[in-house]
Amino acid sequence: MEERMMDVIVEIYNHMDDSDKDAFTLEAAEDMVEDQVRMDKQAGREPLAYDPQFFYDTIVELMEQDAE
Repeated sequence: MEERMMDVIVEIYNHMDDSDKDAFTLEAAEDMVEDQVRMDKQAGREPLAYDPQFFYDTIVELMEQDAE
């Protein structure tokens, strides 16, 4: 996994409010990946091979860590 992908996930997570976290689903992660690919292309960057399941699992893990 690339460091840039983790940076993207952490940045997204840091911008999520409590209602975003409460409503977070795999479908939301899929939407995030689509948005990130679009933003990468708009910024002239080659999109990474973003995996919605990885986004979901990582964000859920971050939420669990915050709850501790």
